[in-house]
Amino acid sequence: MPKVSENHALLKRQEILDAAKRVCIRKPIFEVSMRDIVLEAGMSQGGVYKYFSNIDEVFGALINEESVKGEVKEEINAIFSGSDESLHKLEMILMYISEYMQKSLVDKGPVYYNLMALYSRDPERYAKVQSIVNDVSNLQYLHEKFCSFLEEQINLKNFNPTLPTADIIMFIETYMSGITNQVSIENESKQELLNMIQKKLKILFVTLKSVLVN
Repeated sequence: MPKVSENHALLKRQEILDAAKRVCIRKPIFEVSMRDIVLEAGMSQGGVYKYFSNIDEVFGALINEESVKGEVKEEINAIFSGSDESLHKLEMILMYISEYMQKSLVDKGPVYYNLMALYSRDPERYAKVQSIVNDVSNLQYLHEKFCSFLEEQINLKNFNPTLPTADIIMFIETYMSGITNQVSIENESKQELLNMIQKKLKILFVTLKSVLVN
């Protein structure tokens, strides 16, 4: 029997993952099964299980599609290394995050964010995929760099916050989580989603400005 080429295997894996994404957009994540994916992919059960032995392996592969990319690092590092004053850098970083979220959430759907919410509620289940999941996603990287920048500028006295730094970071995390949880590809138009994300990031900047600059 001829050996399947590596390129053919990669294409088949991607077909399965694309089918899984379509299912995950239509159904609540916690209801998605391997049977759903087999039917959506239009393959035999054996054809799908050849590449993924269970649903968590499929989910782990979907999470990895959002792993941090080199161009994201380059673009965000360019903002940090620029000569702009601290407040303007803060605004530029938030606008970059806004643009990334618009592209990621609207063009790809909220699958990644729904998966992370699923696993955050079930640490034992997350342990099953942790070994195959890449360490950092694009959005996690952006969030971590943003918070590091904020703490650094506070320590340098470029910002004089009216709240403890830990409370500000907690507020940002809660606010960003709220944005991703609000996204619903099926119920709102693409333009409505774009407007919502952009508006909420602008509100976040105005709020942070009032807290950080006296």
